[in-house]
Amino acid sequence: MFSMRTSTNYRGKLVFISKQRFSLLTLKKRERFSILFSRFNKVELNLNYTMVDSPETLRQLLDCLELYDMAALDTEADSMYHYKIRLCLIQITVGDSNWLLDPLSDLDISEIFKTKAMQILLLHGADYDLRLLFQKYGFVPRLVFDTMMAAKLLGKEHLGLSSLVEEYFGITLKKDNQKADWTIRPLPEDMKDYAVHDTIYLHELAAKLGEELIACGRMLWHTEICLQLVEHAKKIPLPKEEPWKITGSKHLPPRSLNLLRALFNWREQEAEKLDKPPYKILPPDLMLAIVRAASSTFPELDLSRLPRLPRRLSGEILDSFEYTLQEAMKVPVEEWPKKDPRPEPPSVVPDADLLLALKYWRDKKAEQLNIDAAMLGNRTQLITLSLPVENDWSKRYNEAGLMAWQQTIWNEILKENIGDSTL
Repeated sequence: MFSMRTSTNYRGKLVFISKQRFSLLTLKKRERFSILFSRFNKVELNLNYTMVDSPETLRQLLDCLELYDMAALDTEADSMYHYKIRLCLIQITVGDSNWLLDPLSDLDISEIFKTKAMQILLLHGADYDLRLLFQKYGFVPRLVFDTMMAAKLLGKEHLGLSSLVEEYFGITLKKDNQKADWTIRPLPEDMKDYAVHDTIYLHELAAKLGEELIACGRMLWHTEICLQLVEHAKKIPLPKEEPWKITGSKHLPPRSLNLLRALFNWREQEAEKLDKPPYKILPPDLMLAIVRAASSTFPELDLSRLPRLPRRLSGEILDSFEYTLQEAMKVPVEEWPKKDPRPEPPSVVPDADLLLALKYWRDKKAEQLNIDAAMLGNRTQLITLSLPVENDWSKRYNEAGLMAWQQTIWNEILKENIGDSTL
């Protein structure tokens, strides 16, 4: 059992204990744990924080992180103001202290990920934060408690942190800086105040949600979901071979695809040069409209036929835009990209009647459990379950990637509806 030094602001404890073994498809090792929460009365929270932007403050944070067994964490990243997504801020609440860590500073912060408290994290919407931390630092915690997933399993209608904080604590969080530029330095005081509120409630919120999960017998569901989140964070998606094939381009003819490829590559170059997100140079829907209009006058480029362009496309940028399209018009036909071939029909197709039945049974069960039906299985998983293969449902479960708690519920569904004796 892990001990935990609790803040003087809390009455009661939040303790992780060993309880149950899970075997996940994506896990090489088996973990044994669950989470036990005891009740406490909420008292005034510490809203002060330390900005970690010097060797001295970093040393203080490292020392603090060794005193506790868990930490609440959130991140702020920039995907709206610059070409590359950057991790701009890490918020940490541990014990009764709050820390704002600046990854954009010259500090080497890698040591924090080796500390005791960082091995068990409380997060809200953990998926994005975990992937950011792994991609930048190669770090994943050993355990997490995701308050958003907890709320989902409890059938909450509103899953945002601000909604949950208001529901449980009667406090309204400000949303003014949700779309702010987090690369600004020095960070304005109002942005730092906004950031610290993303973690100061997570310990208490996790305790309250944990109590409800235990009461309704869903804590082990949540534990397995969080284990899977940690494993998924380690999977970095491979870059697309042809990223210029954007949504909506599937049915374009080769002539238009040639223009789209040239325009996409031009947009990437300009975005990187100007350090802007590509969509702020040309949004995808406008790119497609330009390509269709330019294709209609091929092999000539009639600029008057193009849709209205953003004001930011002027001067040298506009000249390079026009030049790109003119040069693309000259590309020989044999160098045009080809349309993707029609995919081969699947060798095995799902049983349509079974698919409809599974969806109906899933939705009915989800309504009884008061949770989102997709939590029991998304459409892709339902299709896999309905493939006409041998009547071994455990193998179907594995093919569909269902977690142990989902498999248990599907066993109940099948017994209730078809009395399957092979389960």
